[in-house]
This record gives sequence, C-alpha cells and structure tokens, in this order.
Amino acid sequence: MPGMLEVLVRRTRGVTLTVLAGVALMACAPGGAQQSPAAERSGPEARQPRTLNSVMRVEPASLAAKPLESTGISVAHAVRLFNAQLDLKDSREVTRPYLAEAIPELNSESWRVFPDGRMETTYRLRPNLTWHDGTPHSAEDFAFAYRVYSTPELGRAASPPINQMEEMLAPDERTVVNRWSRPYPDAAELGLDFQALPRHILQEAYETQEPQSFLENSFWTVDYVGLGPFRLERWEPGAAIEAVAFDGHALGRPKIDRVVVRFMTDENTVLTNLLAGDIDFASDRTVRWEQAQVLRNEWGASGGGTVILTPIQPRFTVIQLRPENASPAAILDLRVRRAFAHAIDRQAFNDGLFDGAGVAAETHITQKAPYFLEVDRAIVKYPYDPRRSEQLMNEAGFTRDRDGFYASAVGERFTAGFLQEAGTQTEREMAIQVERWRAAGFDVQVSVLPSTQLRDGQARSTFPTFYNTATSPAVRGGERNLGNFTTDSSGTPTNRWRGSNYGGWSNSEYDDLWDQFNTTLERSERNQQVVEMARLISEDLPLYSLYWNFNVSVHRADVGGPDPEAVDTLVNANIHEWEWR
Repeated sequence: MPGMLEVLVRRTRGVTLTVLAGVALMACAPGGAQQSPAAERSGPEARQPRTLNSVMRVEPASLAAKPLESTGISVAHAVRLFNAQLDLKDSREVTRPYLAEAIPELNSESWRVFPDGRMETTYRLRPNLTWHDGTPHSAEDFAFAYRVYSTPELGRAASPPINQMEEMLAPDERTVVNRWSRPYPDAAELGLDFQALPRHILQEAYETQEPQSFLENSFWTVDYVGLGPFRLERWEPGAAIEAVAFDGHALGRPKIDRVVVRFMTDENTVLTNLLAGDIDFASDRTVRWEQAQVLRNEWGASGGGTVILTPIQPRFTVIQLRPENASPAAILDLRVRRAFAHAIDRQAFNDGLFDGAGVAAETHITQKAPYFLEVDRAIVKYPYDPRRSEQLMNEAGFTRDRDGFYASAVGERFTAGFLQEAGTQTEREMAIQVERWRAAGFDVQVSVLPSTQLRDGQARSTFPTFYNTATSPAVRGGERNLGNFTTDSSGTPTNRWRGSNYGGWSNSEYDDLWDQFNTTLERSERNQQVVEMARLISEDLPLYSLYWNFNVSVHRADVGGPDPEAVDTLVNANIHEWEWR
C-alpha cells in the first residue's frame, strides 16, 4: 500500500537485522502499475540528465581502491564510483568476475599450487577495456601496479596480499599471471586489496620522482583516472566531487548519468538535507541510529525513502600499550585493564543508544561466522561487575581516595585520558562509558577528536590511555578485521603513523597466527586460527569490544536499485544498475 512503512526483521544466528523500507507514495497508472515522474515527461525534457546527490562524512585522502595513503575512515562510496578490479563482491558478499572474464578456481589451470608451496593464479581480462581517459587498459597495467605496491618506500609492500606476491606478469595484453611466494587462500578474491594503475599516467612519475612526491601526485586525488562506472569530472576541495557516467565501463554504462558526492561531517546536517530532498543517497556512516529513527518516522508517513540498518560495525575501546605514550603507565598492567573491562556496562549502551534494540559485542567475530560458537567458548569474558573491578585494582596496588577515585599507595590519583570521535551517537557513547567508569572509581578525563582529524594517524595513535573507534564493517564474519591488530599494523613515526593498530599492541603469537591464517588453504584450519586470535585478544586485552553499531544506508524513494538486504558498504556494489524510478 502506498505510504505504508514496511518493517522486515530477520534473525540470523541470534543477530537481529532490521530493514526499514519506506514504500513510495506515487500516482498509479491504469492497471495498478506505478508511474514514475520521469514517465510523465516527454520530449527533450525527459532526456535531461538527472544528478544523484550523495554525501560522505569526510573528504577522501584518495579515490584509489588501494591508496598509498590511509583514508582513516570509510570512503567506500567514492571508491566504488571510480574503480573496478579483477573481481567484485556484490551486496550479499558473493564474489563475481569484474574486469576478468572468470575467477580462478583452485587446482585448475587458473590456480595452481606447486609442491614447494608457491602458487600461480591466472586471469583473462575482458576485451576492449579502457581507462576513463580513453586509453586502452591492458594486463601491463596490473604488472605495473605490482611494481608500485611492492616498493617498500611507498608503504604498501608489507600489506597483504602484496607481501605474498612474487611477481605479476603480462604475457599478452589480456592475460594477468600472478606468481605467489607462498599459499594465499584469498588469491581468487583480491577485490579492493589490489587494483591496476594507469601505466601511461604514472610510470614516468614512478621512475623519476622521490617517493614523497609520488605519494603527493595529483593523480591520487583531483586528477584521478580509474576504470569504475563513473569518471571524475571535477573535485572542489572541501566541498564536493562531481562524476559522470563512463561509457566504457566493463559491466556497461551506468543508467544514472551524473553523481555528486558532497562532504558533510555533521550527522544532523545530513539528516536535514535528506529530509529536504537535497540528498538522494547517504552511506559510509554519514548518519547514525538517531537520525535513522527520524527518517523512519518521517518517511513512514510520506513514503519518502528507504533506511537500511545492519548491526555490522564493531565499536570498541583501544588501549594505549606503547610504553612511551601510555599514561598512566599502570594501564600496561593486565590487572588494571581487566578492572576497567569489568566496569563496562554493555546493557547501558544498548538502552542509551538503541532503545534496547542493540547487539552487544565481546569479540570482533560476528554471530554469522560459522565458527562463532567455538569463538564464544574460547574467549575470556568480562561481565559488568564493579566489585570484581575493585578487587583487581586493589591487587594492582590502588585503593579509593576520599573522593572515591583510585589512587596509588603514595596518594597519586589514577587519571585516565579518554579520546572519543566527534558525533552525536559517539559522544553519547562516551558519556555512558565514562559515567560507569567514574561510578566504579576511575577518574577519566575526556577529549573529542574532530571528524576533520580522522585521517590523522598520529593523533589516533598517541592518545594517553583510551580511544573509542571502529573498524570496517565485519564482512566475512569479521575475520579480516583481525589483521588490524598485528605488530606490522601499528603506526610509528617511521611509517608516518600508517596503520590501524592504534594502541600499538604487539604479540608475537598473534602475529604468527595471522600469518598462518593468510597462508593456509584449508578452511577448517583457518577457522581454528581465528578462534585462537580472538582468544588472545580477550586474554591480553589490547581493546574492549563494546557493541555492534548499526551502519545506516539511506536512499530516497525515487532511487531504484539498492539491495534492501545489502551488507553495509556493499550497498552500492551495483550502482551501475541503479536508475530513477
């Protein structure tokens, strides 16, 4: 029925996924068929290109699928617009061929494993591929990209899968041969982990420029040339990116002619623009649960659009474990970290943030993972228990002073610094967490990281005690996000603070397990490696898992094509098929 709000609730292994779909209020043509506004027009007006107005939370550091500089926050929408890789993961996490005609199959001519553990995968590219500037695309662009990414000075050589590649060859213009130095189980699903680079644009710069100059080359930003469904037309720094449909796109020209991506850091500003009809699509955490409820209520009556809510992004507290940055130094004591853990009230997050509809988290592995029950049995849990928290602090040499806060035997108060990312929901999250910690006897001093600093790796890695943040959405059950906590992922002055291991945790057993996970082909063995990594995190406590954040994707009713059951940042995987209703 027009104007009715449809609520779909699905339960998958104990996780409730709620999809709120607004049904458009439109005039009905004879026979019950809905008639779109475009259908009412005729003549030249009907052929006028219409722009999809969209929004991102921050301005991207790069438009590349695999940038040389970390973006620091999800920019999946822009990445999808301008890039195409060998394969594409669709909105349901199914990997499909994209630039390639087919995906390699293990133990076939396209994916061979040799007795010494080395491998070789082969892709056959689609014919007649071109870059956005009209230059023919060939296998040599992949071989050139490997040379770039494997250059240590450019900062990507140690990242998977680059660190397991031996060489990439182009025996002819449509054949890509990837030789691996050791087994890599995701060799047929490279996706965003590897992309071709335009040799005709970058080769001279790569061969003549110093690494820093190459990193700052305008190709990565305002002069970007890719292979995706849309071509960069204009980038107005600080304001917006404008794109037009690319006729030479591998999967066909997009049905929508133009896309504008505006930058808005404030969720309520995004909400206002959505309600006013000035934005057609929003994702990448530009709005949160609170704004989603407003949209649901407004659009439920008018049929104005669709809100997709998926509890898939892990929110967690990172603990500073670099001795040179940790303050107070006692946070390096495991008993102290466990004391704070027992003073976290996950139910309070659920009630205060999501009106009881939230999903608590005690690990980065989701309940959708087929081995979740094994993880759940293996990890150490820290139920909300202020009395146990006090016991642990006493064991570590701290007792409460006359104001009720913990202090050392010589009377020095334990004062923890707490860094929180700006935002309406995140700042409420901070208030709930700090209130419980202070009630339990912990003096906590808070500061807020502005959205404009989310790309500042140093600011995100040198906090004194605690930092609340999130990883990418937990696709593949969340196992890929475990790579964020290896020693190699730690930001340092040497690597210009690149890395997602913001607390600087280092555990050799964990590093070995992650390495094994990325070199083991047998799925059952990989599952056990994930279980062990989750156990080590829970025992050593480099972080506290808090809850599964509802990532929100929103589109207005006249935008057709988004999958209502999409996995968060994959919602626009098929954006080349979107159309105006």
